[in-house]
Amino acid sequence: MALEFNDTIAGIATAPGEAGVSVIRISGEDSIAIADKLFKAGNQKTTDRLENRSLTYGWITIGNQTLDEVLLCVMRGPYSFTAEDVVEIHCHGGSYITSTILNHILNNGARLAGPGEFTQRAFLNGRIDLTRAEATNDIIRAQSDLGLNMVVNQLKGKLYAKISTIKEDISWILALVNAGIDFPEEDTVFSNRDEILEKMDNISKELQRLIRSAETGIKIREGYKIVLAGKPNVGKSKILNGLLEESRSIVNQQPGTTRDTIEESCSILGIPVSLIDTAGIHETADEIEKEGIERAFSAIKKADLILWVIDMNNPSFEIKLAEIMDISHIPVLLVLNKKDLCETCREPIPEQWRENKRIRISALDKGDIDRLRKSIFEFISGKKGRLVEDTMLTNLRQKTSAENAQISLEKSKDSLLAEVGDELLAIDLNQTLIALGEIVGETTPDDMLNKIFSEFCIGK
Repeated sequence: MALEFNDTIAGIATAPGEAGVSVIRISGEDSIAIADKLFKAGNQKTTDRLENRSLTYGWITIGNQTLDEVLLCVMRGPYSFTAEDVVEIHCHGGSYITSTILNHILNNGARLAGPGEFTQRAFLNGRIDLTRAEATNDIIRAQSDLGLNMVVNQLKGKLYAKISTIKEDISWILALVNAGIDFPEEDTVFSNRDEILEKMDNISKELQRLIRSAETGIKIREGYKIVLAGKPNVGKSKILNGLLEESRSIVNQQPGTTRDTIEESCSILGIPVSLIDTAGIHETADEIEKEGIERAFSAIKKADLILWVIDMNNPSFEIKLAEIMDISHIPVLLVLNKKDLCETCREPIPEQWRENKRIRISALDKGDIDRLRKSIFEFISGKKGRLVEDTMLTNLRQKTSAENAQISLEKSKDSLLAEVGDELLAIDLNQTLIALGEIVGETTPDDMLNKIFSEFCIGK
């Protein structure tokens, strides 16, 4: 990696707007000297003599003008977040005073930090790996307890430790292969062939488990898309309001009340989801309704789960989506609604839908809505147990690199079995290490690193 930063940066680390306290962060070799030009400590000490990692009371002053009463903390490198000298100024939380102090810091030699640049420096200075760098951003955006637990495990370095263990096993194999290249008369690889194959099989199983974990990890991080679909006036909007526990979607007995998609975020037993209410799907000559139905189709295409809502008082199981799009890969949960209007109604489920999971509810019954939540949880999790594992891949970048590592490992295994030569085997093993290194940031290209950190907020 060629990226390198030698200057001093500053940025506001807290959210904009009025608050009790705002934090301004400075990092770099001149951070203490710049802070000393503005900060007058209550104990009369200069900033470079302040106790490390302690808050000091004082004032921000410009010449003879006092701007604010603050607390200041000096964190000397390498024992700081960025592994550089860091100064944090805790001032009053008004937007004007915060930006004014920041401008004076910039006028005294600091540069405004780019998005994620503090975390990027922590990564480049070797304090954290790329998975932990990503976790520092993900923890801010966590939408549920499950998401938080998953990110905290990554922040603790558990994914990094797992990848490091896999890399050590591959490096052990590669060392034997390189020994065989350097000393061909020893036939090192052949004499350890069974042990190498066993280790490759174990590595492959671990990579496969990590790759499988990515689907759950990404969904927990980004949220599942659950689309409520069906004919007009079957109760989709009432179900949405019930799951949200608030009146978000307009409910009316008149069919066609929902003309557009309505998307709201919530948590289903700890799993973050986006609930999307759609216009009723039916034949219509109304141009506005047609547009709403087209938008419903667009939402359905992107769904992770379809709640197909059916009015049991007037049941219709015609799902004509197959004529318009392929939904065979999207799971469908049949929600048989309005049981309160037909307690004795039979469920005339057509044969083609009898294999589908279904639940009979009344959208007006809180207990039924709770049962629906549980069904959704079990449906999208596939199990009733614990979803979050200690080591999970949490984004597409990590998954792609793990898949590339798996491909290279299988090639190396094929090379070993075919006895094509130690040189080719070494190439495949090195490609496996490179792919794994991309996960933790050891071999990640600079343009990819810049893209990752550009998605962070300024000040982080």
